[in-house]
Formats: sequence, structure tokens, C-alpha cells
Amino acid sequence: MSSQPTATSLAVVDAYYKAGRKGQLTDFAPYLHDDFTVTAPDYFPWGGRHEGASFFRDEVLPTLPDVLDFSRCSYDRFFGDGENVVALIAIGVSGTGEQVRISEHWTVRGEQATSIWVAYFEPQPLLRKLGLTVPGIPA
Repeated sequence: MSSQPTATSLAVVDAYYKAGRKGQLTDFAPYLHDDFTVTAPDYFPWGGRHEGASFFRDEVLPTLPDVLDFSRCSYDRFFGDGENVVALIAIGVSGTGEQVRISEHWTVRGEQATSIWVAYFEPQPLLRKLGLTVPGIPA
């Protein structure tokens, strides 16, 4: 059992979505630990495994609102256990009426996020927005 208070972990992760809803996703940058890692499906421009906060801070936070509409983001499930937080969200695809579901698995130590692992369910609307086709995923 982690000694990290669950409430602290939930607050750090919730700050990410709150910043996005305000249209200020880059305001989340101070919550990123220097050794932050992000892992997402390879077929997205931000996909793969990236180590170090700079990639997420400089490449993802400023551009993600171009494709994901955080004003239409809601939690399907949001729970934590110590330093681990899972956010199952429904989020709009920018410039469309469509949504995608994303399962985001965060690790928080102290008051900083150290990692996020992201899985997309039925990502077709997002792939269309990005102009991407992925073998095995119907358009």
C-alpha cells in the first residue's frame, strides 16, 4: 500500500482536466515531474513512450486542444489508490460533434505526476481528425 494520499493524487490529475476545460492546458506543466513519462499508441503523433517532462510539456500540452475538445470532457470513472489514478473519460474531438473514450492511467508522487499511460477505445473520430488511417482499425 502506497503512503501517497489518494486525495492528493486525485487532485493533481484533476488539475490536468480542469486546465483543459479552462482552455489553459499548458497551466498543468508545473505538475509534471522532471522524469515524467508518457506512453500512448504509436499511431498518434504523440504516441510511443517518451521520457522526460519536456516532451509532454512542450509538444503535447500546447497542441492537444487542436484535436481534443476539453470543454466536452467528462469522467465516466475517476478513482485512485495511493499514487495510482485512473480516469476513464469521454472527450470531444475538436471541430466535430464526435467524442472518443480514453482510459488514462496516471502515477503521482508527492504533488507531481510521474507518468501517464493512455488507451483509446474506438479512436476512429480522432484518427479522422488527424487524417490518419491505421491498418486494422476501420475508418
